[in-house]
Amino acid sequence: MNNDDLNNLWNSMQVPDFFSEGACKNEDPKMWDDEDDALAFTAKRICSECPVKDLCATWGIANEPSGIWGGLDSKAIAKARRGKGKFITMEQRREDAEWYEDVMSTKPAHVIADKYGVAERTVYRWRVSVTGVA
Repeated sequence: MNNDDLNNLWNSMQVPDFFSEGACKNEDPKMWDDEDDALAFTAKRICSECPVKDLCATWGIANEPSGIWGGLDSKAIAKARRGKGKFITMEQRREDAEWYEDVMSTKPAHVIADKYGVAERTVYRWRVSVTGVA
């Protein structure tokens, strides 16, 4: 992973601009949890008339493990995601980016080792695997 990859990773974690245009922007976010059938029905009805519904559905498929996104519930999102490789949550992307920044930093190896619960030599191996330099 190089700096461009890291920048792309951080950029992928930004909240998209279209969120501010959604029909849901002033609604209770809990409605989109899809755990309550009555609330989910109402949320899907709101989504059906939303001008950014398709963008939201695409976002949900790519980035969210659950909830209603663009009118799609968790089951529909999981179905749409099938066959597209391993799904990586936003939380995992943040952790990956943080790990990469730590490994590429000038922090002493023992500090990083303590943070991740590994031996110092593991940090040195990580640095070699990321940079390709021994």
